[in-house]
Amino acid sequence: MFAELEGQAQTALDGEGFERSQQRMQRTADLRYVGQAFEVRVPVPDGQLDAEGSDTVAQAFHAAHRQLYGYDFADDPRQAVEWVNLRVSGIGPIRRPDMVELEIRAEGTVAGAVSGTRRVFFDDWVETPTYNRPDLAPGDVVSGPAIIEEFGSTVPVHPGFAATVDAYGNLLLTKEDAR
Repeated sequence: MFAELEGQAQTALDGEGFERSQQRMQRTADLRYVGQAFEVRVPVPDGQLDAEGSDTVAQAFHAAHRQLYGYDFADDPRQAVEWVNLRVSGIGPIRRPDMVELEIRAEGTVAGAVSGTRRVFFDDWVETPTYNRPDLAPGDVVSGPAIIEEFGSTVPVHPGFAATVDAYGNLLLTKEDAR
């Protein structure tokens, strides 16, 4: 069963572009004492699962059960261990994306990013400009009150604060100096 599950995981990882040499399989099983309604997940060693390997998994189950519930039946032959679920997790290493600095555009991109206005409550109702975030470039500064919008996010910039676009496209919100 584990070999079949590992084959399915390998096929899925192949489809995601992970080379076989990079793929890792992690086996686990959910075990319980016969008659119990809850299982404990424990690791299962790689390779052919023989009697010795099964005993190793059972001992890991007894130890995990003892740690979770304060008791086990490791020394009671009347309490059989039941294997309920077998699991294989296929793991493909994901490398961190490279941090890429964005292209600096000409001055004046902030004005071109204004998409409209709306009334927003910042301790009082204020007619507030809205900005389209994809139109902002590194170095742009949006002073509050403002709303910066994009597909998956809305960032309110409160009065007295400013949002600066850094070289990587992050918005850095800071309190403006009171002059």
